[in-house]
Amino acid sequence: MTAQDKELEQLHDTIISDVNSLVDKYMSIVGWDVPENDEAEAKNKIITIIKDAIEKIEEEN
Repeated sequence: MTAQDKELEQLHDTIISDVNSLVDKYMSIVGWDVPENDEAEAKNKIITIIKDAIEKIEEEN
């Protein structure tokens, strides 16, 4: 295992937490702006946007 692998292993839980926080952030914004918000649908759409962003990042490398 390389030093980089060890560092990323240590950061794993933090990265997961950050992504969860990102979803929660945008769920809150949608909830404030859209009173008739369908939480399950909003969460799915937010996650799809995040996945699309990750795909674009992957394509750039």
